[in-house]
Amino acid sequence: MPPGKQLTALLKSATRPGHLLQLHALMLKSSHFPHHAFPTARLLASQLAPPAYALSLFAAVPRPTLFHHTALLRALSACPSAASLSASLSVLASARARLPALDEFAFQPLLALCAKMPDGAEAASIGKQLHALVLRYGFLDVLSLQNVLCHFYCSCGSMADARRVFDEMPEKDAISWNTVIGGYVKAEDVDTAVEMFSALRWSGMDVSVTALINLIGCGWPGEPVHGFCIKAGLCSDVKVAAAMIGMYMREGTVECAGKVFHETTRRDLVLYNCLVDGYAKAGRIQEAMDLIERMRQSGLRPSSGTLVGVLSACGASGTLPAGRRIHELALESGLELDTALGTALMDMYFKCGCPDEAVSVFDALHNRDVKAWTAMIMGFGVNGQPFAAISLFCRMEEEGVAPNEVTFLSLLSTCSHGGLVQEGKEFLERMVHHHGLTPSRGHYGCVIDLLGRAGQLDEAYELIRSLASRGDATGWRALLAACRVHGNVKLGRMVQAQLDTMGHYHPSDAIQLSNTYATEGRWDEIARLRDLEAQKINVAKKDAGCASIVVSC
Repeated sequence: MPPGKQLTALLKSATRPGHLLQLHALMLKSSHFPHHAFPTARLLASQLAPPAYALSLFAAVPRPTLFHHTALLRALSACPSAASLSASLSVLASARARLPALDEFAFQPLLALCAKMPDGAEAASIGKQLHALVLRYGFLDVLSLQNVLCHFYCSCGSMADARRVFDEMPEKDAISWNTVIGGYVKAEDVDTAVEMFSALRWSGMDVSVTALINLIGCGWPGEPVHGFCIKAGLCSDVKVAAAMIGMYMREGTVECAGKVFHETTRRDLVLYNCLVDGYAKAGRIQEAMDLIERMRQSGLRPSSGTLVGVLSACGASGTLPAGRRIHELALESGLELDTALGTALMDMYFKCGCPDEAVSVFDALHNRDVKAWTAMIMGFGVNGQPFAAISLFCRMEEEGVAPNEVTFLSLLSTCSHGGLVQEGKEFLERMVHHHGLTPSRGHYGCVIDLLGRAGQLDEAYELIRSLASRGDATGWRALLAACRVHGNVKLGRMVQAQLDTMGHYHPSDAIQLSNTYATEGRWDEIARLRDLEAQKINVAKKDAGCASIVVSC
């Protein structure tokens, strides 16, 4: 049987839960578990083990030491959940009751676990109590523990407490500065983040890549940050270059982003992906395609993340030839058709008016999640195939995939444009009673639009009035458009009055009501309405539309 050092090395190299089970069996046969502390602690601390398995291992140790307790706390910290937090508290209580003394390493995993659950009020309260315990045990002068406390308060959004911990540190390292600067960036306090970065420079400590990336991400103007990167000699770092490319893309200066890329001597897949995605979002599809070809020539294989952004841009602009070329590149590169890539391909083909090709991609997907099903349902609706969308939804339920709110929004929109009134009502009821989902304003807006298109204006009006929020402007505007189509002048006046009351004025409202009057030939009402709305119409300008057509030969 292997000695303890070899077992520890094997445990460290394990990559699957099955490896862990095999090593556990080997340790039982060789009597290393639970009698040898180090390999047993390594088994406890493995992040491959589910929390319940780690707890069962710990229960089998007859006399657990502080080493065992700390190892289990680290394993639980890797799986943030309410159950892990509760179990960690029990383990800490066990350590305090059984052991004569604790060290600072017993508190760090639990504080890290609380930091991973920033939305939980209970975790924030427990973290503050742990801070008090750290103070009581006399570990507050330990730098690593102070850094964990600072990170905890930054994660919870308590920057005043984080700053207090930071200011009370007698010594600070790079982690300390990075934590507090990152906290201010996360809190969107740009001025204080820049102020802390300046203080870091004056402290005499070397500026780390992490601190610089935090500064780049806080929205500070690009040129001063870029200038500092050049002076500090950090432009050659791939992570810094990727952050600067993202910064320039957010500012809309695509040429500067390209310059950063071309000046970087060592380029990896992440850096290529940043610029490809930036070109795609800027609508510069050909440049994105050229960059992908350059990537392949340099020996790098594009990932699904490389292609998804370009496919989205192709779908938005209707550039079908480029979308098909991206599909070919995915096949040539041997990329697995995962959910992200498959959904992006389906969305592109649907938006470009090729539903048959989208269906082929969907059929080729092995693991279809709710996003893939929803993309198909939405695509059929956009392409005027409501019955195909409903049939696919029924198939989705039969295969045990639970729909979400977006799925039902796509279904209701499809029913609205297809004039399927009864089906739309049934889907709204099914959403609530069968799947336990709460309809939003968007769902009710689709039903209101559906009823309005079908001429059931009174029912649509009663539905929007029955909502607790009294509906939104989109729903009322859909009803106003239906009043124009069906010539209901009385209801049109009431709807426009409601829009005025809500403060959501738009020039199209007066135009819709004016057209409603025109259907009945009430020209005097049109003249009066124009006089009343003349000032508003002169002030508010309607957004100009834009259309493009891509012709492939």
